[in-house]
Amino acid sequence: MAKRKGMRREPRQARGERRVGAVLDAAAAVFAEVGYEEATTNAIARRARTSIGSLYQFFPNKAAVLQALTARYLGQLRAVHDRVFDAASLRLPLPAFYDRLIDTLAEFHRANPGFRPLFYGSTTSPELAAAAALLHQECVRRAEAAIATRAARLAPERRRLYAVLNVEVVKALLPLAESGDAARRARVLAEVKRMLLAHMTQALGGPD
Repeated sequence: MAKRKGMRREPRQARGERRVGAVLDAAAAVFAEVGYEEATTNAIARRARTSIGSLYQFFPNKAAVLQALTARYLGQLRAVHDRVFDAASLRLPLPAFYDRLIDTLAEFHRANPGFRPLFYGSTTSPELAAAAALLHQECVRRAEAAIATRAARLAPERRRLYAVLNVEVVKALLPLAESGDAARRARVLAEVKRMLLAHMTQALGGPD
């Protein structure tokens, strides 16, 4: 099996695999609480309830932990995209499609607070910027493919533009949905759906 990105070596036993998983879980929690820049490998090891030596057996430094965590989130994000961009979903009327898409993405963001610092990146950390770019590319790629399915005749440059706009709107507004109670969250998500639906209905030439 090929070595996973960021890792010094692969665990050979189930115990080692559990330890790696605990380190990545801990890193996600620490990054969510204090940010990547302020996080330390010592803090990650403490949260994982393992020694710093055990962490270094698998990861040479904090950047390597970030790289491995990014790869894990990328796999999870692809699984989410496989569900919301499957053939059945892409045949839904546009309002129902956006209902499913936005609700599913919002739940993923809410359930994975450690995903946020990676997705939003940083202007001061090249490692975090690289992680954000990788996750952003996955989102744009899948959005562009979905638009191509619904509007095959649309010029490629327009498909790309609409994909980027969809991703950027969701990226900008989902944190707003998490900044209040459940009622506020529902209102914000409803407005995100309304905004994207209005724009894409016009862009794709009318309602389904």
